[in-house]
Amino acid sequence: MKNLLLLFSIFIFIGCKKNPDRIEEMSANNGKNYIKKHFKNNSKIKMEVFDKESDLLLTETHFKDSLITKLIEYYPNRKPKIIAKILEHPNFFNGECYLEDGRKESEGSFFYNYKKGELVRVSDWIFYNPKTLKADSICNYFSNGDISILRKVDRIYQDKIVTIQYYKIKSSKNSNEWEIEKVQ
Repeated sequence: MKNLLLLFSIFIFIGCKKNPDRIEEMSANNGKNYIKKHFKNNSKIKMEVFDKESDLLLTETHFKDSLITKLIEYYPNRKPKIIAKILEHPNFFNGECYLEDGRKESEGSFFYNYKKGELVRVSDWIFYNPKTLKADSICNYFSNGDISILRKVDRIYQDKIVTIQYYKIKSSKNSNEWEIEKVQ
């Protein structure tokens, strides 16, 4: 009887063992989305989020050693909206943003906030004129990792750089907080 119980336990253990190269599907966002997680050698290498109603791919996340290496967000027409590639582990990314017709809108750096699961613009960003496709402004973003504030814009106007400052930001003397003063 003991041998039969042991044999039965071994068959159950073998039968429950997951394939190391697999795709797992799950529901998300109260059933509005579904997620496909791709595994290779039991390590997650990619995660895709789909709209359940339209079956459109919304986002794609690539992993290496459990860290995000690439994020892509898509428009409904399946063209990329944002492509962010790891610049510095674990959460600094180089990013490019696109218009719905595929033309590049801007490029710069992101900070990935793992707690909120979102990209936050940081540092300087170059924005392109949608008609000429030439760089027409450089925007500087302040970020503490949670928020992103457009601090100033350097705009190219008639072969001159015009600066528009929106906020002055400095660290507070008594804490790790920031003092943000609106200029315009």
